[in-house]
Amino acid sequence: MNIAKSCIQHRVATILATILIVVFGIMFGSQLQMALMPDMEMPMALVICVYPGATPSDIEELVTEPLESAIMSVSGVDEIDSTSSDSVSQIQITYVEDTDLDIAATKLREKFDQVDLPDDAQAPTIVNINVSELMPTALIALYGNDLGSLQNLAEDTIKPALERIDGVAQVSVSGGVQQEISVEIDPARAAGYGLSNSYISQFLAGQNLIYPGGDMENGSKTLTVSTDAKFQSVEDVSNTLIALPAGGVVRLSEVADVSLKDEDTENLAKVGTSPCVVLQISKQSGANELEVSNAVTARMEELRADDPDIRYSVPYIASEQINEATDAAFSNIWQGILLAAIVVFLFLRRASATLTISVSMPVCILAVFILMKALDLTMNMMSLGGVALGVGMIVDNSIVVLENINRFYVEGHDRMSACLDGTKEVTSSVIASTLTTEAVFVPLGMVEGIAGDMFRDFSLTIASLIFASLVISLTLVPLMCYFTLDQGTAHRRQLRRKKMGQSRLAACLRSCLERINSFYMRLLDYFIHHLKTGMLVSLGLVAVFALALVNTTMVLIPDMDQGTVSISISLPIGSEVEEAAAIADQVAGIAERECPEMEDLYYIAQDESVTMGVMLPPKTERTRSAFEIGDDLRENLQDIAGCEITVDASGNGAMAMIGGDDISVEITGDDYDVLAQIADELTEQIAALPDAVNVDNSMSDQVPQVKVTLNRETAAQYGWRAAAVGAAVRAELTGTTATTVTIDNQEYDVVVKGDGTTAASLDALRSMPITSAYGGTVPLSAVANVTIEQAPQSVTRHNQNRQVTITGDTKSGDTNAITQEINSILENYSLPEGYTAETAGAYEDMMESFADLAFALVVALILVYFVLAVQFESFLMPVMVMMILPVAFSGALVALPLTGRDMSMVALVSIIMLAGTVVNSSIILVEYIKIRRGMGESREEAILHACPMRIRPIMMTTLTTVLAMVPMALGVGGTNEMMSDMGVTMISGMSISTVVTLVFTPVYYSVLDNLSVWFARRRHRRSEELTSVSEF
Repeated sequence: MNIAKSCIQHRVATILATILIVVFGIMFGSQLQMALMPDMEMPMALVICVYPGATPSDIEELVTEPLESAIMSVSGVDEIDSTSSDSVSQIQITYVEDTDLDIAATKLREKFDQVDLPDDAQAPTIVNINVSELMPTALIALYGNDLGSLQNLAEDTIKPALERIDGVAQVSVSGGVQQEISVEIDPARAAGYGLSNSYISQFLAGQNLIYPGGDMENGSKTLTVSTDAKFQSVEDVSNTLIALPAGGVVRLSEVADVSLKDEDTENLAKVGTSPCVVLQISKQSGANELEVSNAVTARMEELRADDPDIRYSVPYIASEQINEATDAAFSNIWQGILLAAIVVFLFLRRASATLTISVSMPVCILAVFILMKALDLTMNMMSLGGVALGVGMIVDNSIVVLENINRFYVEGHDRMSACLDGTKEVTSSVIASTLTTEAVFVPLGMVEGIAGDMFRDFSLTIASLIFASLVISLTLVPLMCYFTLDQGTAHRRQLRRKKMGQSRLAACLRSCLERINSFYMRLLDYFIHHLKTGMLVSLGLVAVFALALVNTTMVLIPDMDQGTVSISISLPIGSEVEEAAAIADQVAGIAERECPEMEDLYYIAQDESVTMGVMLPPKTERTRSAFEIGDDLRENLQDIAGCEITVDASGNGAMAMIGGDDISVEITGDDYDVLAQIADELTEQIAALPDAVNVDNSMSDQVPQVKVTLNRETAAQYGWRAAAVGAAVRAELTGTTATTVTIDNQEYDVVVKGDGTTAASLDALRSMPITSAYGGTVPLSAVANVTIEQAPQSVTRHNQNRQVTITGDTKSGDTNAITQEINSILENYSLPEGYTAETAGAYEDMMESFADLAFALVVALILVYFVLAVQFESFLMPVMVMMILPVAFSGALVALPLTGRDMSMVALVSIIMLAGTVVNSSIILVEYIKIRRGMGESREEAILHACPMRIRPIMMTTLTTVLAMVPMALGVGGTNEMMSDMGVTMISGMSISTVVTLVFTPVYYSVLDNLSVWFARRRHRRSEELTSVSEF
């Protein structure tokens, strides 16, 4: 069936189909969900359980170990890693691939319901990890003089209003001050009445309730009875009469100070120099991040219109980055279309041909939006990057068809035959080249792990784009050529060219082109008559390009300037939030002084740590990159004492999580003392490496901890169990929430705790009175030993075994080199039996991703070979066409060191793409050589006639592809660095492979043709020998 003939004969249907594509493309394109990154839902989850006041060792024994046992009993769990620190247990679960995280979370909750956790421990929280959602959708900062009022405003008004927005998953509040009804027990007076903290707490809980009484008859009506004994004010709590164990009552205010107080501040937040309350908004999985961002902004404006006293700013909003990425991608797309049209016009010098290309490309892109909607893809940084990168590729098929139709028409064919025969002659080549290109995206889209999650949208988008370009080139392009070709116009154009030929500029240009063509023909003639020399030169190019890659640094993903510099501050264990805020103010002052580009700054300070963000304007509006600013800040912050400061300019929490630490060694065993010794010795050796910086291990910070060791025999004499003594100590130091009181529609916790005297010193703790079960009190020291000992600040475990991790960074960023040096250290280190030490972190992630992509490359090469074998009906011909790939691959990668870039996962994706694209020119060339040989020409004659005839379409397709990628490679319009690296690699590979195709593909063809002839002759001689033996 002749597709072009059908489209021309049914031109109305073709035109209407094109119009429908345009209409539906615009409609579906506007409906596509927009996000900064594709959904990258890893088979991982995080379990968090808070047990206030517990030490890391207590957390490990009472919380982490029971939860780990429950987790490992759930099917589909591959491995678990846990960290037990002060008051918090965090367990990271890694599932096997293709695990349904929602079902797994349901099973985990069922198992957790059966776990016996301490009474004061909060219920475990399960968070499925979606990399694209690690960064918030928006940050809202509320300003005011009273942080308590701001906290109430945020919790009662703004948070509910934002959570009602369609697509918002969670709104968390930080930096405010909450109030509580504090019941501070005087230990001496309470002991005099025989009262304990736990007794008072239980009594208050029993006094504050609503108790349903049932129903009663009142005449003909049935009324519901309810006993309302709830506290209505702080005074109600203070005036409560406490029943004494020995009889009688005492008013609570006589043994305790009852008042409304601010809770201990968990965190402080500032934007600039102003204290504030920060709301962090996270979107639901699959929600349109751009719409959610805009809805958050609109809702805040509505709230301010209702209450003009609301003052707020927006330190971060995802819509700004999304719009910047979208604008950059569409800018690259339109620039690519313009450059492709210019190339077509310069080569063909026909406005009609340029119009055909200029119309077909946007139609193709709009068709992709329809396919993206059908495939449920989002419009994100990766999918839009795929469209921008594919702009130069989609025009290739149209150019091949257009140029061949134009050649037939110039040779004297009428309009119909030129369109039909010109299209028919190259249809098989166009289909084959399209299939080879599609073949590389099939395995790339099926890759598992980080690489698959990141590039799946990218692969599907380009695959859809290439498929649409095939359909457009065989349908719309012939029809438009049929409409625009005109014999009279062609005659006038030829006359115009003759007149132009008389001009000096045209003559000079023609002379230059003739010299280049003459040189090319002499070079080609030499190589096809000196095949060994041609093969040696080809191999030499591969060797030269490969040598240039020796010192290339390997990284997982390239650094990306997202307009944010993140600063993390770690303080010593036990540091209060006020100390953290003081350090943060000092850092903020330096950042404001040293970073004139800064638009805004915010931080959230909490005990022992600070998270700070420096917001920058778009890349196009500043002279320094985020990485240069980060390096400058790092240098200026290094002299601040009393803390550890980490500066990260990647600006994207998702990418940071993917990357991991440059240095990471995991040591596993049972005995913590042995682990500590191994960790210290290996840390010292690794820190001595020249490229290693910030090397530390998770056991390096031992902190003092108070240990209360119970004397069970003495405790038993007073009628105490261990749990009773532990509960008494906890109630005195941490306090317990007895009940909740609602005052003026605000809920306040009633917290019963000691008055602080017990926590003032070690002696005060030893003297803490404990009420005996038989009456009276005794000091804690009478039944327990109270000592200070050193303990780890956190306890890490891997698959239920204790683990110590050594982490660090590198000066150069070369994780490959540093890991090789660390492996050498580990090989020479003698580990005790039962202990292991192995590298992890960024290197392991990188090697895993590289292995996945290498497998995808092998599959892609097999599929390309299969397509070529079917196309040429030969087993050897595909090998000849694919012999260009080593030069193309090495030539593509050589651009990395030349432009100061690193070898990354993105570069390997580019190599996979080149496997399917660079062979297209060889297909066109070899196909025409076969046609010429079919016309009776010798091999050399066919090559020397075919190559000049195919220079124009090959150069046109290469130039359109390369020029369309130039804006992306140069970062025009703020293109992200990931797409920029891909553009540079593709441009280098395409450019070098085109030159090699025109020069060395005929050499490869001749060598394999000689081999075919040699094998044929050998088979013929063997056949003759067998015949002669048979006759004998």
